Amino acid sequence: MQIWWLSILIGCLAGVLTPAIWWCLQNVEWLLQKVDPNLPARNSLSYAAGLPLAVAFLVFLLFVLSRGFRSADGFTYFISDLHFQDGRRKLRYSFVHGIANFFLLLGQAVVGVEGVCMEILSAVGSRFAQFAKLSTNQVRTLAACGATAAIAAVLGQPTAAFLFVVELLYGWGSFSFAMGTFAVTAFVAASVSQSLTSPTGLFSSLFGTDGGLTLAIRTEGFDLSMVTALFCVVVVSVCAALLAAFTIWIHRKTDQELHALFESRRTTDLSAPALLLRLAIWALITTTALYLFPQALGSGVSLLHDSLSEGYLLGVALLALALRLLMSVLAYSVIGSMGLILPTLVSGGLLGACIALIGQRFLDIGAGTVALLGMGAYFSATFGTPVAATALVFGYATGMMSNSAIFLFTALITNFGAHYLCGWLQADRLASMGLYRHGVRFRAGMCYNTLSGIQVRDAMITYVSPVPTQSSIGEAYKKLMESKFSTLPVVDGDGKMYGMVSLSDFYGLNAWKKLGEESQVHSLVGVEEMVKPARVHLHPDMNLEAALSSMSDEEFVPVLEGESRYVGLLVKTDLVNLYNKEVVKKAFRKV
Repeated sequence: MQIWWLSILIGCLAGVLTPAIWWCLQNVEWLLQKVDPNLPARNSLSYAAGLPLAVAFLVFLLFVLSRGFRSADGFTYFISDLHFQDGRRKLRYSFVHGIANFFLLLGQAVVGVEGVCMEILSAVGSRFAQFAKLSTNQVRTLAACGATAAIAAVLGQPTAAFLFVVELLYGWGSFSFAMGTFAVTAFVAASVSQSLTSPTGLFSSLFGTDGGLTLAIRTEGFDLSMVTALFCVVVVSVCAALLAAFTIWIHRKTDQELHALFESRRTTDLSAPALLLRLAIWALITTTALYLFPQALGSGVSLLHDSLSEGYLLGVALLALALRLLMSVLAYSVIGSMGLILPTLVSGGLLGACIALIGQRFLDIGAGTVALLGMGAYFSATFGTPVAATALVFGYATGMMSNSAIFLFTALITNFGAHYLCGWLQADRLASMGLYRHGVRFRAGMCYNTLSGIQVRDAMITYVSPVPTQSSIGEAYKKLMESKFSTLPVVDGDGKMYGMVSLSDFYGLNAWKKLGEESQVHSLVGVEEMVKPARVHLHPDMNLEAALSSMSDEEFVPVLEGESRYVGLLVKTDLVNLYNKEVVKKAFRKV
């Protein structure tokens, strides 16, 4: 029963935190004017340059003082914490990244408010569960409830929120009470958030919980004919899949290149020089964009609204979409923000607006129709969550086209079509591409392959010293007993592999049985007489999946590099558990 009350508490926290952040963002200019009446005008160069630089300085100072550097993005740590760390999230890392995300929002970065809330609330949910001494599965559930509540409070779509988390983290192969807690959390969060942002609420806002996204796509009423529905299914799904595949590729490529710049200088977390470089690049390009095309920055909701209501030229709409994608990549590369959902929805809406501008030349089709379909299809393809995307479209469509079966059926086919086409083009999705870089395949809920991306050198044992070739069989036996391993490698003076010796070899000797293990005679016989050649050996750069298939029935296999030089021992029992925490942790610490 405790978990239900805690999930409701998390939902209430999300319902308060989200509108409070929206209120701060909407009133930040008024607050700054109170602090400094001589603040430069928004369209001035000093404002365009000063704002990103000030935000970059605050983010860098925050990370240096808190030492909250992380080598991977927020989604990577969120998913890995849930599956590899029993749902135990680190408050320091999560709060630092949540605050940094808020600073980036102030600096007009293309990130979503959900990045702040998901980091903080998932960590709070995890800590609540640990404090209440709940089970491991319940700790994971409450950590995921924090993310669910954040998305529900930001989008105002509780059904889509809990379906997104279930689809992203667990897949549809496992149904449990967790789905019920996600649903309760999401509906509580959305209800509290909507009540607080209503005109009579504490954080009253004309734009609602999602910063005006609902208003932007509700600019017109619309219906679909069979011809326009077919056009949307084919064109929107293909364009959304292609754009999503490109988005994932450019995010991953930028991330890899920035990591490679400092690969030789660090072995664990992101270094201060690397973060400074990322912030400098972001501040420089943001300054240029903020001065020349400020509408493309920030939430982008006003840009989407204008493109639908005022009918931008095709070239302008495409330029705005390209600039949004570029700025989203740069903002993600700074701290790996989890705030990817709102920017993805806005970009999908802009894609739909661009398609509508082309389609309106020969079809009678509304821009709002295609924008909403593009939003759902791009969201589905980018995150690999077609069910949640469909629920999102249905949620936004309520009250406008709920009686249009053609539209709803078109949205369903478009979302699933974009999802499968993008899956054919890209090996992974936006939320799990950080895991992909670290070798963890996360494509079918709980069914992912950690072994293929982890090298033997990260799992082998190096603390067990081998038996020297000049040892006697008595010394070899003593070393085996001290090591608590049944088999040990034998190496010569240069460290080259000579063979293997095992306890079973000793017990098979008649002289050993008759004389006993304490006999002095054993010191007169060299271990070379008992050494057997290793039937299998591995290279440290092999991945564990290939190593496991090579080991066959061998329990202990030596790891050799160069000219048969012994470097470690791989134990098969260490690989039985695919989610070995220490091994996965090593893999995540690699660049």
